[in-house]
Amino acid sequence: WIDSYPFVRLHQPSGWYGVGSAVLGEDRIATDGPEAGHYTRVSGVEIQAYFAERMSDRFLPSGQVRFLPKTEYVDGPAGEQGGVHRIRSVFGGEETEVVVRRRLVDATWTASRVPQTYAPPFEVADGVRVVTPTELTRLGFGGDATGDGPVGGVTIVGTGKTAFDTGVWLLEQGCPPASITWIRTRDAWLNNRHYMQSGTLSDLTVEGTVGFLEALAAHDTMDEVLAELERREVILRIDPDVQPTIFRGPTISTYEVDQLRRIDDVVRLGRVLRIEPDRIVLERGEVPTPPDQVHVHCAAPGLPDGPPVPVFSDGRITVQYLTRLSMPLSSGAIARLEALDLTDEERNALCPPNFVDDTPYGYIRMLLNGLATEGAWRTHPGLKDWFASTRVNATRSRPAEADDPARQALYGRLLEAIEPAYATLDRLTPAP
Repeated sequence: WIDSYPFVRLHQPSGWYGVGSAVLGEDRIATDGPEAGHYTRVSGVEIQAYFAERMSDRFLPSGQVRFLPKTEYVDGPAGEQGGVHRIRSVFGGEETEVVVRRRLVDATWTASRVPQTYAPPFEVADGVRVVTPTELTRLGFGGDATGDGPVGGVTIVGTGKTAFDTGVWLLEQGCPPASITWIRTRDAWLNNRHYMQSGTLSDLTVEGTVGFLEALAAHDTMDEVLAELERREVILRIDPDVQPTIFRGPTISTYEVDQLRRIDDVVRLGRVLRIEPDRIVLERGEVPTPPDQVHVHCAAPGLPDGPPVPVFSDGRITVQYLTRLSMPLSSGAIARLEALDLTDEERNALCPPNFVDDTPYGYIRMLLNGLATEGAWRTHPGLKDWFASTRVNATRSRPAEADDPARQALYGRLLEAIEPAYATLDRLTPAP
């Protein structure tokens, strides 16, 4: 979040995020603007402030936490309980020894890669203006606020959430759609934020999940499943005339989709190989680019794609996604399991790592695997009460709503569709 662009916001409502004991943001439903009727989402700056406050007002005063910012991990013993580990300050290189009594918690597997810290995956010739989204916000459109001359237009290079956010931000700043070129390597399926809600709107999240299950239960091919989900508006695409090939789980609103459809100059010639002063060379051709064009690097990989490893092992906890790509819920479950009197074999059985392989099948498999994991938590003696009440579970139990006929009918549909949905997924499993 420190390295992300200034206009970044959470994908989903703020209520899905943060620590279980403290609400993040106002946790309210917007009453006006493009997100009216949906729960609000905080900005990256607000997230930084939230965790800074948790550290300064709660963790450090407790006397149980020592915070060592601006340090990097050096090394330590592997495959054993406890031991001495070394960290090093990025200022001056001074090393500090840390005695780990039980386990080292390794959160690097989930580290996202963002443009500000990830070099463009293409060559850039001298004189070509390539900026990150953060640097884009410092340009004077049509002026020379950076001393680099006027900006005649903008080329967005990227396919994912950063590119979507950048396109919407440019349009909201008054950038003419005709001044924007978008190099889109592949088109993607997107989750409709309407069906990713928390609090009093959490039944919409359940409705979206039921949509996936019922689409699987009723159809025999992935194309039919996706078409049904799009018909229900559970998933969206930007270009209705292009069949998306990837699905990594980004969340977007219909407002944002409508904005992005205003950009007509979309280039689909594969990945960018290099940008020269007068042309962009791609895998399947090239397009011209004028000297006063600013190219925005939105091509960082984003989510991690490393191979999953056991969460619990001797001397180490490797934090990973377990369900619905929700890091707060996943890490909360991991912490809860570490506190229980269980063997690591029992703990790992309750938290199999979950990941997406970019394909629609991979995303839906991730969703159903996560549902199976949550199902195990709902019945486990040490987890069921925590799971039913933790703030970061978007669909947690609410006693006042338990007898609502509409909610009972919704969960009845879920139970009816879940078994045939898993059966369809097994039939759709790609051949090795």
